[in-house]
Amino acid sequence: MQAVYHACYLDHRVRFPASLTADVLTSAIAHEHTIVAHNLTQIVSVFKEATSHSSAAACLDHLTTIDAATRVVLFIDMPSQDPELNHVQKNALHGPTFLQRIHKVSSVPKRLYPVALVDDEEAEMATYIDLGAIDVIHRSIQEPRIRGILVQLYRDTCRILPHGANRAGWIGGSLRTSTGGDDERLIESLFNVMIFDESSYPDQLAVTPMLLSREREPYLRSIIGDWDFPANKLTDDELTQCAYYIFQHSFTMPEVQHLVLSPGGLQHFISVLRASYHSQNPYHNFRHVVDVLQATFSFLLSMKALPPYITSTLSQQEGIAASPVSRIFDPVDALALLVAAIGHDVGHPGVTNAFLIATRSPLARMYNDRSVLESFHCAAFNQLLARYWPTLQEKNIKNIIVDAVLATDMALHFDYMRRLDSIVRDGAVLVGDDDKENALRKRLLCSTLIKCADVSNVARRLDISIYWGTVLQEEFRKMSDLEAQVGLTTSLPAQPANATRQPAKVLSLDEKEAVALAKSQLFFINAFAGPLFDAIALVVPELQYTADHVSENKQAWEQRLADLS
Repeated sequence: MQAVYHACYLDHRVRFPASLTADVLTSAIAHEHTIVAHNLTQIVSVFKEATSHSSAAACLDHLTTIDAATRVVLFIDMPSQDPELNHVQKNALHGPTFLQRIHKVSSVPKRLYPVALVDDEEAEMATYIDLGAIDVIHRSIQEPRIRGILVQLYRDTCRILPHGANRAGWIGGSLRTSTGGDDERLIESLFNVMIFDESSYPDQLAVTPMLLSREREPYLRSIIGDWDFPANKLTDDELTQCAYYIFQHSFTMPEVQHLVLSPGGLQHFISVLRASYHSQNPYHNFRHVVDVLQATFSFLLSMKALPPYITSTLSQQEGIAASPVSRIFDPVDALALLVAAIGHDVGHPGVTNAFLIATRSPLARMYNDRSVLESFHCAAFNQLLARYWPTLQEKNIKNIIVDAVLATDMALHFDYMRRLDSIVRDGAVLVGDDDKENALRKRLLCSTLIKCADVSNVARRLDISIYWGTVLQEEFRKMSDLEAQVGLTTSLPAQPANATRQPAKVLSLDEKEAVALAKSQLFFINAFAGPLFDAIALVVPELQYTADHVSENKQAWEQRLADLS
């Protein structure tokens, strides 16, 4: 790993404080307390060197001597929940008081990552996270947990904000409040607004102001209604402008006038969201969410849930009857879906839920390993909405947004498919006289539309679909490299044996990558996207064009694979 890490271990049971390496470890811990010897062995096995300390004062003195470029992981043994096992003098600088103190000492390294060692990590997690710990683990340390912490710190050091400031360790995760100035980090701010009180959240986020290009306006306005939306060929500024025009069009509906933002407020809202996405992610970035926004916009135009858009290639589809579903969508629903689309991946770290769970990140534990990223996206995005678009805090609007974002968890895909199939089976009474049932089905359809938009890259024109498939493969490859570096088994799902069988002839590197891309696309279409778009076309006939594109792309991928075999 490029970053330099140093480990410190603070425990009042340490008998012989020392600087430790693998060469001297055995003799150094020979007369230490059993738990101390165990913990130091685990720490040195990962960091290769460490220091042990029996007093907070001595540890603090040591921290002030460490080079500013070094990242320090500080393991602090916290008081036991059993009072009889606590042998530290009352009011001594130890445990919680030391954790609070180190963040106020200017001579302590700024890149200091405290880890609290406790009896019951789940019960005590909130207490020590609030005091500034980046993680809370059992006091009998296990090597995999240390590696999980190191994984997150390594990834965090690789993240750079547009203005050059390092991203905060919110995954792994530094949850302490922002310090301001050059150290202010957007993702840490997202966590602050979710966890801490309002005073810890900065008054203004450092975002890039939105600048509208009049020269490109006619072209950009023309493509937002086109299903062949070329998001892959637009700059971030142009994507920002496209998002602005989409929302502007939705604001023309009289029924949403009590919800609309001023032009300046809308520009700032989109700029804040743009800054909330990691540009270093090959796939899960601002480009992806604007693409999802435009797909949602196209769906709503086709369903006539939005006013007609003059340049739309989708507003008139001959031979397709209007779905009764469109009758239960009102303008507020349409606006809520557009909002959910642009915010559904806020703060995405470029790794999967399985990765976060495997590394036992605080984020995974915060959400009990269930829809980890989606739950975080919901929480962070709703707090941004509360700050920058407060009129959307109405319960029915929040329900649509939350449902839609949570629906993007592919682990829940088949549950949604079963629910959607039940609507297909009851198609004759899709919209009936039961208002409560209609409302439930509308919420399910809203979630399904976002699901379709989220994976709509496989339904786009083939050259556009190829781009999205390629960058997704690159993001998976980066995550696999990270897993390999830290000795983790890949968390990516295995494809069926027949989907990974190698072609008979010898292939070049480019050909091998083309084969891998074709197989991954066919696997995803056959297992997920094909049935999803077929089902939504049955429920909403106006969206048949999406299923047709998926079918055409499937044939094209099969032909490419045959040509390479």
